Amino acid sequence: MKKCSIYLDALEKGTSEDASSWQDVLMHANRCPDCATDMKRRGEMFEIMADMPEPEYPSVLHSAIMSGIADANTRSDGSDETGWFARIFDRLLQPVEMAISLACLVMFTFLMQIDHSSPLDIRPTRSNAGRQLAARGEPRQAVSSQTLETVSAAEVDQFLRQLEDFNRSQHGHRQPQIDYTPELRLVNDLSNRR
Repeated sequence: MKKCSIYLDALEKGTSEDASSWQDVLMHANRCPDCATDMKRRGEMFEIMADMPEPEYPSVLHSAIMSGIADANTRSDGSDETGWFARIFDRLLQPVEMAISLACLVMFTFLMQIDHSSPLDIRPTRSNAGRQLAARGEPRQAVSSQTLETVSAAEVDQFLRQLEDFNRSQHGHRQPQIDYTPELRLVNDLSNRR
């Protein structure tokens, strides 16, 4: 069973206590056992924190902060030696980054053009075709001696009309076509993380 978290979600959103939505959340918390428990625990936590004394700060806190700032300033002034190397390195790698990005884009467009719906057409070689026919017990016939039958334009038109009639009659019984295009996700897209 899933625990109700309406009260905790309202706290995370930072709903102001003057808002009407906060009043709705409080009314819900009075009726919901999960939210009532969360509201009670939050109140107990505030009571415990109110009884606690304020922590003592180190006497050298201010001097430690100021020395850290001074160290950061001196490091940024002295970082020119590594800075020129980093700038040269960035300028040299920038064309490489552009070339790799362009290559990935070309590869992606090429992959989108490939027809993924039909299986690969694997044709046997002549020696394999002869072995397959002989294994079936069919008479061996040379591939080059076969001729194709010619089809007239009227027969093609008649077939296309019959195909249209069939498609219209089977429109309700058609299954959806499966899309085999790959899904694109960016590495730094935070919505893709789970």
